[in-house]
Amino acid sequence: AHSPPKPWLQMLRLTVPSPRLPWPNQTTLVDMSQNMVTIMVTPLQSNHSWAVLFDGQSGCICYRPAEHKACFLQLMEAQDWETLRLLVNTSRAQGSHILGHDTHHAQELLAVLGGHAVDPAQVGASVQRLCAKTPIYWARRAEGPQRQRLIYLCIDICFPSNICVSVCFYYLPD
Repeated sequence: AHSPPKPWLQMLRLTVPSPRLPWPNQTTLVDMSQNMVTIMVTPLQSNHSWAVLFDGQSGCICYRPAEHKACFLQLMEAQDWETLRLLVNTSRAQGSHILGHDTHHAQELLAVLGGHAVDPAQVGASVQRLCAKTPIYWARRAEGPQRQRLIYLCIDICFPSNICVSVCFYYLPD
């Protein structure tokens, strides 16, 4: 028996069958020499942009929310490296993002370890530049049962091959 192919972006996989949501404006900047991709996302009701940095040198994803004095750092897992590879490979042919009816929507929960900030010396130059003068906190994918979690903020990102992910952060109690 053949199992169906798994989508390459395996998030926390609460794939939400969503109504046709308008997705945010998004600009993708690729730096091939550094193996880095920066995605700038401007939510529809906002004139502030989020920055999401896939940093292949330090092996981290860094989220810099608009209107919020913190950066969130996540270690890249296998699926994130695959996402980075796709972003780099499709950048040349990207143009604008066409989101069709077969767009997959997923949600990913990241738990923020807010107890103490990360030492900027540990995180690599690109993250330091992005998060200058801003405390940086580790975040990790939420595992286990969906207990009652106070979602702090969410950001919507769309990737090549029509996968849009709503990444939501919540603080773990110290």
